[in-house]
Amino acid sequence: VARDLNNLALLLQDTDRRGEAEPLMRRALAIDEATYGDAHPTVARDLNNLGMLLLETGRAEEAEPLMRRMVVISLRFQRDTGHKHPNGDARIGRYAQLLAAMGRDAASVDAALSAARREAGLG
Repeated sequence: VARDLNNLALLLQDTDRRGEAEPLMRRALAIDEATYGDAHPTVARDLNNLGMLLLETGRAEEAEPLMRRMVVISLRFQRDTGHKHPNGDARIGRYAQLLAAMGRDAASVDAALSAARREAGLG
């Protein structure tokens, strides 16, 4: 069900119906957190989708903690499996772009990424 909600939400987002997409994304996130726990790669996908929607709607401050959590989950996947998550680099890049869009300088972005790595147990 969560995957279907997420797919419908992405379609709504792509057709400029972001207001309708957001509650579906939030519901998909809640379902996946209840199903898989709060640190599962599927939850990271949901966090990414919701974070990007919030960024598109000018709510970068609200998107930041979701995107940070997404990065930490992806980095923990790497720590736990010994392999990078297939979307890990792209997720880290999107988080860095979000921080830059919020006006953070390169040093601040690097510090935030280092903090996420430490939180994930990688540094």
